[in-house]
Amino acid sequence: MLSFQPKNQDKWSVFKLPLKIIKQKVAVSGFLLVGLAVMGPSAIAKIETDHSQVGYQWSATTPFFSGSSLKDAPEFSLPELGSGGGRFIEVNKHKALGEWSLQNLGRSAPLINDPWSQEQLESMAWKINAQARNQAPLALLVINNTSINAFAIPGGVMGIHTGTVMESNNLDEVASVIAHEVAHLSQRHYEHRDEASRKALLMQIGGILAAIAASAADGDAAAAVMMGSQTVALNAQMAFSRSNEREADRIGMQLMAKAGYDPRAMPKFFGTLDQKTQLNMSDNAYLPSFIMTHPLSSERLSEAQSRANSYPTLGLDSQRHQLSFEMLKWRLKVLSNQATENELVITATKNKGAELALAYWYAKQGRYQEAQNRLNKLKQTAITASAAEKMNFDILLAITEAQIAGLQDKWQLAEESLTPYYNLYPERRDLKLLMADAWLQLGKYNEVVSLMKPIVQSRPHDLEGLYRIQRAYELMAIESKTSANGAATQALVNEIAAVNALRYRAKGELWRGKYNDALVSLQQAKKQVEDLSTSANTVTFNPKPLLANINNEMAEVKAARDFRP
Repeated sequence: MLSFQPKNQDKWSVFKLPLKIIKQKVAVSGFLLVGLAVMGPSAIAKIETDHSQVGYQWSATTPFFSGSSLKDAPEFSLPELGSGGGRFIEVNKHKALGEWSLQNLGRSAPLINDPWSQEQLESMAWKINAQARNQAPLALLVINNTSINAFAIPGGVMGIHTGTVMESNNLDEVASVIAHEVAHLSQRHYEHRDEASRKALLMQIGGILAAIAASAADGDAAAAVMMGSQTVALNAQMAFSRSNEREADRIGMQLMAKAGYDPRAMPKFFGTLDQKTQLNMSDNAYLPSFIMTHPLSSERLSEAQSRANSYPTLGLDSQRHQLSFEMLKWRLKVLSNQATENELVITATKNKGAELALAYWYAKQGRYQEAQNRLNKLKQTAITASAAEKMNFDILLAITEAQIAGLQDKWQLAEESLTPYYNLYPERRDLKLLMADAWLQLGKYNEVVSLMKPIVQSRPHDLEGLYRIQRAYELMAIESKTSANGAATQALVNEIAAVNALRYRAKGELWRGKYNDALVSLQQAKKQVEDLSTSANTVTFNPKPLLANINNEMAEVKAARDFRP
């Protein structure tokens, strides 16, 4: 047994952390993690394995991004540290550290890439972050992990585990976790440290990334890795201090209230964490990951409850977001394979979110008629909720119907299901991505590129948008139609489409941390452009703008590969 006993035992719970002896090497997504007590570059070595991100998939042939092999992934290592002095990370280094973290997570983390679920959680996070007047977050990732955990990394990368949603009782409790992380960022709790602690910060960030990677293969391994990295962090006084935690609670509640969420949900969720902690301690199990980085003392729990009670009720109805919460919770349970048919059928009798998830579950099993029967029943059911809640329900109903149609290769029907809501909400990313999937199958490749480019311009890291553009260009490149301007012109169009497919593939490889693969793709694109410019059979073509773009993109990849904070 490995026990961590804080000095001030009358205020802090004594957490007894069992150190499980791992007799075999733990294989995780692209990495081999050893030496759990001390995290460092030598503790993580490359292995060969495949890992797929988790999301929905309409059919076996659907051009839908679902991750890629990590066989050739570079070795995961902690970044080197620059010299001391001055602030730990300036604004530009914050951004670079966030991008570095996001690229490592894109390479290894078991992500839920469901556009609708991400839309819901991002909407909450962005609304809360706006109250803090922070710089806009770089990304919010939904991690397929049943543990209760969330994290925020300098540079605006936020993550939340699916288990956090599943263990919550309402949307306000989910918002409390997000608000707490936003508060850590807004108060710069990561920055106010001496040089030794700054080094430990990078060690801890590396531990977070490695633990998330480990969770793709083995939950106990992930907990052990997290525990090892936190041991180093605690020894370096890196874990958030009691004053940091209380400040994040206080600021988080303020942000929740301003964003329209109930601050009283925060101590309620702390109560859930405390119960789970006590249960795990009695079972000699690992503590919830959130507790490892955010120590929960009895004093802190009491103070949070007292502060929450000081907020007026504001007439907030605890059920005002319940339909959206039920839809999110049960959809995530289906997407993460945490729901059984029996559980869904029983819950669906009194829960519309579960019934909608059941329809999608049936479709994933190929039981399309049962899925459609559930949808037809829901269409005829009167929904008692606010106008906003009803619209959210109607949108997910249309999305589910489109997905079920897509699984049966009925892409025209999928497009028809999405069109009314796409016309009403053209700014919604989830509707755009799903419409792009239908258009790819219907041969509307130029429309896909036009639809996706604004997404990747505002979110360069958006792997889903990048993949759809890549796929559209790939399909353009092999089109056999004849141009009205002649065969030579059509051949040039196809060649340029092939070049652009390589460019967007490289962008996706960059954000999955596959720097060498990205450079290979760009070098091939550059060669094809140079060959085009010297071809005697090519119509007039100026290669300079395209070559300039490719050279800039190669420089960007090299800078990311060589980044050291």
